[in-house]
Amino acid sequence: MRRILAELISDSNGRADELAVLSIVGVLSFIGLELFAVLVRHQAFEPERFGMGLGSAIAAGAIGMGLSSRFGG
Repeated sequence: MRRILAELISDSNGRADELAVLSIVGVLSFIGLELFAVLVRHQAFEPERFGMGLGSAIAAGAIGMGLSSRFGG
């Protein structure tokens, strides 16, 4: 299990890929928050509320990593 997780979050050089970590944490928190909202608070299932924020966070991370690699940061 640990090897599979390491392969998911590392790039081709064996270093941690921040975008992969952000994606995994974001998806897990998305699922957790939706489960909490639906099961505990009895709210309607609204994936747009959390999905738009998650997409924005991933896009910001991707843009930041792209600019960092392009300009040698």
